[in-house]
Amino acid sequence: MKTNRAISELIIQRALWRYNNSKIHVQTIESKMHLNTYLNTDYIVSDVPLVEEIVKNIFSKELRLRKIKPDWIVTYPPFGLPIAYALARDIGAKFAYIDIKAEACYFDIKRNDKVIVIGDDVYSGGSIKKTINIMRKMGANVKSPIFAIANFSGDKTLSGIEVLSVLSEKVTLYSEADCPMCKSGSKAVSPRQNWNKLMNNQ
Repeated sequence: MKTNRAISELIIQRALWRYNNSKIHVQTIESKMHLNTYLNTDYIVSDVPLVEEIVKNIFSKELRLRKIKPDWIVTYPPFGLPIAYALARDIGAKFAYIDIKAEACYFDIKRNDKVIVIGDDVYSGGSIKKTINIMRKMGANVKSPIFAIANFSGDKTLSGIEVLSVLSEKVTLYSEADCPMCKSGSKAVSPRQNWNKLMNNQ
């Protein structure tokens, strides 16, 4: 079983890109913001043993230490799904996800059900906040902490709930007009479609 530090180092080595005066940099598809650091969670969730290590060593362990037994593990698609499912399976909870576009959840979550929210990575925290708001509107009891593979928001809490992540640092999001990487001549690209190019341009 890997230590937390070994898990962190493996994630950084396998799935983290950082801008280093590269010819190209990241522009997210969702927000269109430009980033100098990006976590490609495809390279995490595709490694089932790694996901299990993260869940057992960090997330499940934390819930046991806090003596929290949630009824549901709730996330948002797509990249949070395998991590949330693995955690739900490991601790014997139910698994659910929200519909981001409709801002709704169609699972049978009852009033006062204990819920843990989990995501893959957090930049602005928008998807996590939507998930929490939907759960609260349904009357669920959203427990602390929120889990994530990486928290790049720089915030220790979201919607009043502690964020616990494997990786944690502040990443600045830039608009195209304010992007210093663009101003230096670097071209913005979609990260997943250009992953090999990004990693080779470090």
